[in-house]
Amino acid sequence: MRRAHRRVRGPGRRTALICAAAATSLLVGLTGCAIGPDTGPEVVTGGDGGGQAPPSSSGPAPLPPLAAPRNDLDWSDCGRASAGRFGVAAPGGIRVECAEMDVPVDPNRPTGDTISISLTRAKTGTTPAGAAPLVLTSGSDLPSSRTLLLMAGGPGRTLLDKHPVVAIDRRGTPESSALDCMTRVERNTLGNNGLAGASPSDQDERITRLARAASSASDGCTETLTPHQLDFGAAFAASDIEALRTRWGVDHLGLVGVGEGSDVVLAYASNYSGRAGRIILDTPTPFGANARDRGATQATGVQASLRAFVQQCGSSGTCPLGADGMATIGDVLAKGRTGGLAGITDTEALNAITTALALAAPDRPQAVTDVASAVASAGRGDTGALADLSRRADGLRTTDGQLVARCNDVTGPVGQNEIPGLIDAWSRQNPLTGANSALSLLRCNAWATSNPVNPPTALPVDPLVLNGANDPINGGGGAEALGGLFIKAGSTPTTVSWDGLGYSVLARSACAADVVAQYLGEAPLGEPTDRGCPT
Repeated sequence: MRRAHRRVRGPGRRTALICAAAATSLLVGLTGCAIGPDTGPEVVTGGDGGGQAPPSSSGPAPLPPLAAPRNDLDWSDCGRASAGRFGVAAPGGIRVECAEMDVPVDPNRPTGDTISISLTRAKTGTTPAGAAPLVLTSGSDLPSSRTLLLMAGGPGRTLLDKHPVVAIDRRGTPESSALDCMTRVERNTLGNNGLAGASPSDQDERITRLARAASSASDGCTETLTPHQLDFGAAFAASDIEALRTRWGVDHLGLVGVGEGSDVVLAYASNYSGRAGRIILDTPTPFGANARDRGATQATGVQASLRAFVQQCGSSGTCPLGADGMATIGDVLAKGRTGGLAGITDTEALNAITTALALAAPDRPQAVTDVASAVASAGRGDTGALADLSRRADGLRTTDGQLVARCNDVTGPVGQNEIPGLIDAWSRQNPLTGANSALSLLRCNAWATSNPVNPPTALPVDPLVLNGANDPINGGGGAEALGGLFIKAGSTPTTVSWDGLGYSVLARSACAADVVAQYLGEAPLGEPTDRGCPT
């Protein structure tokens, strides 16, 4: 595999990591009705009997076959290195391997510029050698490789005994040819949502500062990445998955999209019709929704996840957050807004808390209490633990490549003059998250957007939706928002609800992992189409 790496500088201040073929001068990519009362979803306890319809001559047609790769990648062991990169323990009993793959920046020009994509595979000693892999993406939320480690370290690891899971990291992120197109000031201002230096400022000043930084960053990234500044959205991430399918030489792929990764999977189903052999949407985001609606969904959902966090902590009997945990979190965020957190802003504090909850080790209950301790200590003036969580969150969620990817996919951007009204309205509804979600809309306000991906008009298989109610990254409202898409596509999904706290139902529920394993089989899942997994 030949690659050339070089840095291309804009006028005096900007660089971007560029990956190209050796002769290329510039590379950067891109239900049924029932009579009687609603008894709720049927609880699934796992095992082989979870509702899969037995095959029969009069039953539904078999699902598209999934197969092991005919031409695999050059995998090498990377378990210790991957865990070290993210500052977590390597999952016991799991073999973690890494590979790279060069893909076209523009899928319409397969002989043009290329970009290097990173892949991570997890399996166990009992994973069948001929088992079809499941391809996982968490889109621009988090590195997909980090999401895979979360799964490998939790109850969802049971799926690995039957199928290897391959995570594909989003192009332009640190794991897959990192972009570097902003100045440090721009990056910090966007990360703080305009609260420079954690010093007190009024709302109008903050909005103006954030809008100015967003405009400057947009100009700089466009200048640096041209002509590929719009080649990092969901459609291009889907093209990378299609390049993997082609490289493997298989007819269909089993796909799981976690969070915003669900947008990538649905984009794949739309653009590469018939190649998606299985469609698993794990706590999906509202595909195709405009910026305002996505922001409102996130504010409401993340607020709910914080409430679940407080309730879970309180049930331990020794919660560090005290009698009113929501008030404790609110006090810490207020100190961040007024310069009282030793350099940590309210946006950084909220990002630290939600990221830590999202990735809290599923098999370590103390992890949630540790987050509570960091919040409580910060409220008393000891910000060391919260600052550490903030640094980790920043590296996982606010890189240049992630921002560019999100801005590529924005539809219906909100004007600067609308932000004060949204801050007021959303803060009344969601006091801890509303203002932050409204301010975050400005990050992409000056960015040119690509043509949105049309929703799929048909789906090759009925999807499996894993609906997490308390996702601290995106909230849990996206699954409901997809109802219209499924109706128009003539599809009836099976939905598995899970009321626990954290990112990715698959990573945290052995029950959900069992349903996924059944779904990867040859026969469609049978009734019921609404199920529940215990927390």
